[in-house]
Amino acid sequence: GFYATGLVLGGQAIASLIHVSAQTGAIIFALLSTALAIFGYDYIHRYSHVAAVLSAVVFAGLFVRILADAKLGEVVGGSFALAPFVLGISLSASWQLTFGPYIADYSRYLPADTPRRATIGWTFAGSVIGASLAMTLGALCAALGGKAFDAQPVGFISGLGGPFTWLVLIAIICGKLTGNTLSSYGGYMSVATILTSLTGRDTVGIRLRSFLVGLISLVALLVALAATDDFLGTFTNFLLFLLYFMTPWSAINLVDYYLVRRERYDVPALFQPQGVYGRVNARAMTAYVLGVVLSIPFMNSTLYVGPVAQWMGGAEVAWVVGIIVAGGLYYALSGPARSTSPLDLFAAPDSASRI
Repeated sequence: GFYATGLVLGGQAIASLIHVSAQTGAIIFALLSTALAIFGYDYIHRYSHVAAVLSAVVFAGLFVRILADAKLGEVVGGSFALAPFVLGISLSASWQLTFGPYIADYSRYLPADTPRRATIGWTFAGSVIGASLAMTLGALCAALGGKAFDAQPVGFISGLGGPFTWLVLIAIICGKLTGNTLSSYGGYMSVATILTSLTGRDTVGIRLRSFLVGLISLVALLVALAATDDFLGTFTNFLLFLLYFMTPWSAINLVDYYLVRRERYDVPALFQPQGVYGRVNARAMTAYVLGVVLSIPFMNSTLYVGPVAQWMGGAEVAWVVGIIVAGGLYYALSGPARSTSPLDLFAAPDSASRI
């Protein structure tokens, strides 16, 4: 999903930079994303450092340009409307609540003695502060651009750079390439985890890795080509879809980690089908399904509008309902596990670790 929408924006930037169609730009961008993901983790990190510096410089300049715009006061002084405000919060929340796989992929390489405060602080700085600044910039651009922004968001933003339009386009390409590479690499890691669990293999060769990354990129490209003509509408529906189905599971994970297991897991047992965790957590699945089902009346998207959402004037709160229901129900169903000492949950206490 994020990969496909990234291909749309990156493809538009490439199309504007080298004067090709948006579809051709998306194909070129998919090839670049695939190549960097195949090279692997170390190369992704090295590239990300360069892209981060370039993006910071360019977007700081764009902020100055927008804040100096004489029309800014006119577009930000409108009347307040509850439904769009709640939708904005929902879309922002969807970014944070679905960023877990990216954070997990990075955090697993940290030294075991890394301070928790440093981990949380730098994660917050990047995913919350950094993302909030980007969202603020996007909201201001949308307010200033109106229909021009809706029709071509990349073209409008890059046009704010004036004689440095080319540099803004390069920054957009580099920034989206980082996210796309992590999406394809993270998707590959997820599939590889499933395959190694089922087959008992300890490693994945370069050929299989290349095939899996290429397959993920192909699927994302097909979705991107279908969504190119209506990016904003497609992206909004995608983020809402993530909210509806991902946030209840995120709530269950957080409740399990902090309130049920109390930050202690038997890591080796996670890979044992007959271990203490078993194959399926029936309590978690029950809470998840009910969390999604009970949030349906509150949903508000172009695909479906629930009766409660209509009654509330279109306010999008289904994800809040999903979090409360799924998290609360899982906590209630996990009474026996909560009443047991975390160390007593494990057959081999020495293997218990804080993760």
